[in-house]
Amino acid sequence: MNFNNSLELTQSQKLIITMQLKQSLNILNMSKLELEEEIKREYEENPLLEVEKSSEVDWEKYIKNIENSRPSYKNELYYNYDNDINLENIIKNTYSLYENLHLQVSLYKIDKIEKEICDYIIDSLDEDGYLRIDEKYIIDELNITNSLFEMCLKIVQQLEPVGVGARNLSECLIIQMRNLGIDNALLETIVSKDLELIGKNKYKEITKKYNISMQKCVNLINIIKTLDPKPGRVCSDEKSVYIQPDVVVEKIEDEFIVYMNESDSLKIRISNFYKEILKNSKYDESTKNFIKEKLNSATGLVKSIESRKSTILKIAKEILKNQKDFFEKGEKYIKPMKMKDIAQNLDFHESTISRGVNGKYMLTPFGIYEFKYFFSSALETNYDNLASSVSIKRMIQETIKSENKKKPLSDDQISKILNDRGINIARRTIAKYREELGILSSSKRKQY
Repeated sequence: MNFNNSLELTQSQKLIITMQLKQSLNILNMSKLELEEEIKREYEENPLLEVEKSSEVDWEKYIKNIENSRPSYKNELYYNYDNDINLENIIKNTYSLYENLHLQVSLYKIDKIEKEICDYIIDSLDEDGYLRIDEKYIIDELNITNSLFEMCLKIVQQLEPVGVGARNLSECLIIQMRNLGIDNALLETIVSKDLELIGKNKYKEITKKYNISMQKCVNLINIIKTLDPKPGRVCSDEKSVYIQPDVVVEKIEDEFIVYMNESDSLKIRISNFYKEILKNSKYDESTKNFIKEKLNSATGLVKSIESRKSTILKIAKEILKNQKDFFEKGEKYIKPMKMKDIAQNLDFHESTISRGVNGKYMLTPFGIYEFKYFFSSALETNYDNLASSVSIKRMIQETIKSENKKKPLSDDQISKILNDRGINIARRTIAKYREELGILSSSKRKQY
């Protein structure tokens, strides 16, 4: 083999992502709430940042409302406004499922051991209120008898919300039925043995199995449908997640205007105090280096946020331009649109559009919509036009909504209805869209 040492010059292209670019891409990908969390985190770590909540207040309207709501008394000299109720000071106390159940057990006249067993059972429940772990494990762990465990479990099953402490769905529903005073042996048998048939809407099999009329079967099942399969969720302490629109589309004098939603947003700025330190020669180099580092970080964050706003606003304006019919007439008139088209129009990379769309919401005259809602595939029609998959889903929903509930439409029938309207769509596509909409098949939608 011949080995030679030589020098070669080659050209190649490499994309080097700087920290600034990486931060900018991450911030663009964030939702409005995620961005606020990021600002709060940076504020805690960076002393150069100043953050304030921007809230535009219509003071004229505010003062007018205060004057209109001011109570009127015959002798206002005795009225003290300082004693007026401040709704902001009213705190809503919320209890979790477990706190609620422990409190109820503490009010029962039971001995210390029984209370400890009840508390252990409560702590073993899942968030739906079920005791899904093996009861033998609890008996062995606490070294108690089966009868003592059953007695304590019965106590837990008497607590509110009704149905907690059940070991399965059937037991949960039966506990609720008995609590409501429903004493029906046949109904309890159906609940114990045939919930699967009910779930599959196989009413005829139930009528044959128990030799009852269809009307009686429907009446029994309607009782079951009034019960709560997840009683523990009533006391759920999960926090609600509120959607905040990033942009607002508003019609002003026959023209649609799109602008960023700045209300209740966190405004950040760089403190001038630290800028003065850099100019002052009496501070040592280590202090100045620290400030420079934090200043670079703060400046980078501000630039990334401004870049995010600019990109989102440009995307929103393109959506408005391409979906004029939607903003004028509503969901039925949404057109097919791809991120690739928007990227070409704005001279952006498609991945930038994807990040700018992710988790972003738009407030329109018809409500709040996610940016992604406006991007959909297209299907051909008989009129040389294209129909959006979103508008077709809306048609499927409306067609099913207006169907005869006793004779629901099959996917094939829906396909024929849409084909008659000039939309070429196959049965399997109808089935796919129906499943995406969370709509059951015709056999499961049937009502008796």
